[in-house]
Amino acid sequence: MEVRQKLLNGLSAKNGLIIAVVSVVLSLVIHFIDPLLAYTSIWLGLVLFVLFVGLLVYAGKTVRTEVGGFWSFGEAFKSFLIMGLIIAATSTVYNVVLMTVIDPELPVKAGAAIDDNTVAMMKKFGAGQEQIDEAMAKAGSNADKLKITPKNVVTSFGIALAIYGVFALILAAIMKKNPPVKFIEE
Repeated sequence: MEVRQKLLNGLSAKNGLIIAVVSVVLSLVIHFIDPLLAYTSIWLGLVLFVLFVGLLVYAGKTVRTEVGGFWSFGEAFKSFLIMGLIIAATSTVYNVVLMTVIDPELPVKAGAAIDDNTVAMMKKFGAGQEQIDEAMAKAGSNADKLKITPKNVVTSFGIALAIYGVFALILAAIMKKNPPVKFIEE
C-alpha cells in the first residue's frame, strides 16, 4: 500500500507541476498580448476556467490509469489536493514575480481597469451615479487589493487553496472508481 501511495503522490505532483507550468506560460502570453486582459475579460476567465478544469480531469484520469485504473475517494481527493497545492503555490510565486519584477505598475493599472469595468457594468444595469459612488467606496480600492503585501499574498494563496480544495472534493467524488467486488464460491 505504501508503494501505491508514493506512486500516487509522485504522479499527482508531476501532473500538478505540468498544469502549473501551463498556467504560468498562458498567463505570460496573455500578459504580453494585453496586460489588463486577464483582469477585464469575463470571457477569457471562463475559457481559462474550463481549460483548467479539463486539465485537472485529464490529469486525474491519467493518475488513476497509472495506478491500475481504480482509486478510492480518499486517494482521488488527496491526489487532486496535491495538484491544487502545487498549482496554488506556483501561481502565488508567479504573481509576486509578475507584480514586483516583470510589471511593477500592474497592480495600479489593473486596479483602475477593474474599477472602470465595474462602473461601466453598474451603469449598464441602470445604477445612478450616487449608487455607483457608494458601491465603489464600500468595495475599496482594487489597486490596494492587488498590491503585493504579505497579507494579500497569504490571503490569495489561502483562497486559491480553498477553491482547489472544493474542486478536489467534487472531482474526487466524480472520478473515484473502486475495484469490482469478487465473490468467492465455495
